[in-house]
Amino acid sequence: MLELDNVRDHSALGLSEDQLIDMYRKMLLARKLDERVWALNRQGRVPFVVSVAGHEGTQVGAAFALDPTKDWSLPYYRDVAFNLAMGSTPADLFLAVFAKGTDPANAGRQMPNHWSEPDLNIFSHSSVIATQFPHACGIAHQLKTSGQPGVVMVSSGEGATSEGDWHEAMNFAGVHKLPIIFLVENNLYAISTPTKQEVAGTVAERAVGYGMPGVVVDGNDVLAVYGVMSAAVQRARAGEGPSLIEAKTYRYYAHTSDDDDKVYRSAEEVELWRRKDPILVLKQYLVESRLLGEELELEIETGVTNEIAAAVKEADEAPEALDWETNVYGKVIVPNDPATEVEPEPVGESLNMITSINRTLHNIFEEYDDTSIFGEDVGDPKGGVFKATVGLTDKFGANRSFNTPLAEALIIGLGVGIGAAGGRPIAEIQFADFIHPGFDQILSEVAKLRYRTNGRWASPLVIRTPYGGGIHGALYHSQSIEAFYAHIPGLKVVVPSTPADAAGLLWSAVEDPDPVMILEPKKLYRLSTGPCPEGAHRVPIGKAALRRIGDDLTIIAYGTMAHFAVEAADRLLTEDIEASVLDLRSIRPLDWPSIERAVRRNGKVLIVHEDTKFAGFGAEIAAQIVEKSLDWLDAPVRRYCSPEIPTFPYSSTLEEQVFPSVDGIIEEARSLAAY
Repeated sequence: MLELDNVRDHSALGLSEDQLIDMYRKMLLARKLDERVWALNRQGRVPFVVSVAGHEGTQVGAAFALDPTKDWSLPYYRDVAFNLAMGSTPADLFLAVFAKGTDPANAGRQMPNHWSEPDLNIFSHSSVIATQFPHACGIAHQLKTSGQPGVVMVSSGEGATSEGDWHEAMNFAGVHKLPIIFLVENNLYAISTPTKQEVAGTVAERAVGYGMPGVVVDGNDVLAVYGVMSAAVQRARAGEGPSLIEAKTYRYYAHTSDDDDKVYRSAEEVELWRRKDPILVLKQYLVESRLLGEELELEIETGVTNEIAAAVKEADEAPEALDWETNVYGKVIVPNDPATEVEPEPVGESLNMITSINRTLHNIFEEYDDTSIFGEDVGDPKGGVFKATVGLTDKFGANRSFNTPLAEALIIGLGVGIGAAGGRPIAEIQFADFIHPGFDQILSEVAKLRYRTNGRWASPLVIRTPYGGGIHGALYHSQSIEAFYAHIPGLKVVVPSTPADAAGLLWSAVEDPDPVMILEPKKLYRLSTGPCPEGAHRVPIGKAALRRIGDDLTIIAYGTMAHFAVEAADRLLTEDIEASVLDLRSIRPLDWPSIERAVRRNGKVLIVHEDTKFAGFGAEIAAQIVEKSLDWLDAPVRRYCSPEIPTFPYSSTLEEQVFPSVDGIIEEARSLAAY
């Protein structure tokens, strides 16, 4: 990378005099805005402040090297000056400060400084540190593979470089030579923790390990930052890959208005850095270059002051935020027609479940050329550990079906970025047991994106993962995770039990505007066989299937247990016990009308799932039945689940003792029928 720290000639950097003056104006605007927000905080009019003062040189220098009409940016919470330089208005920022309903970033749903502006390609930011880096990689990958011309800039403080998401993103960007710039604004403190206690060596030196150049720049010199950033952008546009920039700067005030910085740094240290103020550095250059006289300086200051005053007035008078319930989902599914008849068997070639999934993926890739799938070992020749993705790379190319490093947070975060940039991402997690490193991305980013931006961004991500026991997978290849994820508003969770449903739910998930998690029962991959329609076969998300009808009791189940419940119901007929079987298929959203209809039919309910009973998903079903249909019950709701152990043991004899079985369902059903 070019070393431009000492360049003191704007014309050598390709900057016009007007651009240089505009830089100065944007930096001053950010500083004055910062001062006004602090004043409002002291007056008790706004509850929270994240200060930019001291960072203006880094942020404006970086922004001026980008083109918001084609480049993307993921600024972090301190990037006030960056957003102003990219085209956000002071009014936009004050609407967020006042938490007004017309705040374009999030309509009062997030704290201030959580940027989001689709019109400027500024992607939504949350409070969770470093989660934006995998998103940036996903956007950059989509831009690169779809042939779009833009580059991506993603920023943070130096504290974020200790997070796994940062390292996973750096590694992926280096492997794939993505058009991305990692900008780290090193202000020497992660809240109160000094850099020497959080970074071994320097941030920039870490770039070498990820196959990209790294550079340290004086973040208080806007020209130096612009020069280094411009060089990084040129590298990215030329297809030469990512860059890491460490900008050394300083914040003059506390981390936020809730922080007391006097306990961890001295007034002398702050004053020392104020002597290197980025606005003063640029002002001196402008004066020495005879570009800023007293008259122009006064004109700029007056204009900035008036603009901020007008913005405060506009924001203060804007409507309050009143809407708290919309945009949790893009497609709200409210089942209203209960299943009253046994769902007819589909027509088609008999397949097992894994073959059905593979064929469906091929069909979807044919139909939608913006679809991609990625994860550990998904690419050919392996095609996934269960062979679900065999042939996709060979047929559709490595840009659409590709391997990722073993990094679940990265895999999920990539999907967020790919979806934001216009793709239809499918993330495969090799085993549900291994999804937990990606839990934060799912909970904090995937599921909340639409809500926190009031519908301006969405996450149309499909997450496929094999789950459940019965295959001698032991403690780390047998877990049932549905209760964790069904608890998250904004996420849809489905579980197929037949090859046709596996295909149909996958089609519906890819076409759904919301994130959908498909839990594929790996015990059924080859055990469950049946007819599967050709082509685009869709099973509605949120609609249960009535597999059997009986007047003695109802068995409610999903996944492997729904498969077992059908066999149990057939065998119970030999004992003159008629059991209905309701296969939920979708557990969020839940088909309550079909559950209610089943309860009213016979008044006795047995809920079966292979997860443990305590706080398992069956508890939610039971609670809703008791709350909404208590008068129709003729017996207490029962649950048949696995015992309270971490998960299924490896030994065949031990697993057989604890894994819910057809015989176990029959025994519980027999007892309930006799109640």
